[in-house]
Amino acid sequence: MDFGEIDLVQGGTTPPAESLFERCHWFYAFCREYLFRDHTNEIAEALFPTGQPLAGVRLLELGCGPGVYACKFARRFPQIEATGIDLSQRLLERARSRADTMRLSNCFFRTGDAQAMTDLTEGSVDAVIVSRLFLIVPDKQAVLAEIFRVLKRGGRCYITEPTSNFRTRVPLSVMWLLARLDRKPTERFREPEQVDVLSGKEFSDLVASQPWAAVTLRNDDWYQSAVCVKAGDQLPEVSPSE
Repeated sequence: MDFGEIDLVQGGTTPPAESLFERCHWFYAFCREYLFRDHTNEIAEALFPTGQPLAGVRLLELGCGPGVYACKFARRFPQIEATGIDLSQRLLERARSRADTMRLSNCFFRTGDAQAMTDLTEGSVDAVIVSRLFLIVPDKQAVLAEIFRVLKRGGRCYITEPTSNFRTRVPLSVMWLLARLDRKPTERFREPEQVDVLSGKEFSDLVASQPWAAVTLRNDDWYQSAVCVKAGDQLPEVSPSE
C-alpha cells in the first residue's frame, strides 16, 4: 500500500493532482499565441541555414501547447513533417484544431513526455524546437538527454527560455488565480505556484550537459537561446559557443 495516496482526514484516496495547463488551457493558449515573443524567423534560420529543408525532414516541437510553432513550420515548409508533443490534452485539442483550420496535412500532435520519449527511436528526428519548457519541467537534464538521443547525426535543436522572472511569473500567477476561483478544497495542481528563470550560467551548463558538436548561445533583455548541433558527417554551420 502506498500511504502517500491515502487521505487520512477525508478517509479516502486522494485524487491525482490536476494540471493548471488543463484547467486554464484557454488562458495559456492566449499567452502563447498573442503575448509571448514569436521566434519563428530565428528558429528557421538556426535549424535550416540553407533556407529550405529537404523533403521528408522531421521536425519535433516539445511542450508544444497550442501548436503555434509546429503549425507555422508545417505551413512555411510543406515538404517537412512537423509533430508537436505535450502532456495537456486540452492544449493538444487546440493544436489539432489549429492544424485543421490551416488545412495542414503534414502537421501532427500527440501526447508525450519530453522527459521520456519512449516511442521515438534513437536518431529519428532532424530538428527540435523547445520554447519555455524548462521553466516547468521537473527533470531538465532528462529532457536534454532525450533531445540528444532522438536527433539524427547532424541534427539541430533550438532552445529558447525567458530571462525575466517578473514577466515569466505573471502568466502562472494568473493561472493559479483563475484555478482558485472554482477550486475545491481537495483539489491539487501539479505545477508550482512560482517559477524561476534559469540564470545565464545555469542555462549554458544545462545545454553543455550533452556532447554537442557545436553550440551558439545568445542572450538579450528578455530571452536566452541556444542552437545545438549533433555531430554529423559534415562540419556544422553553426558558430562555436560564444
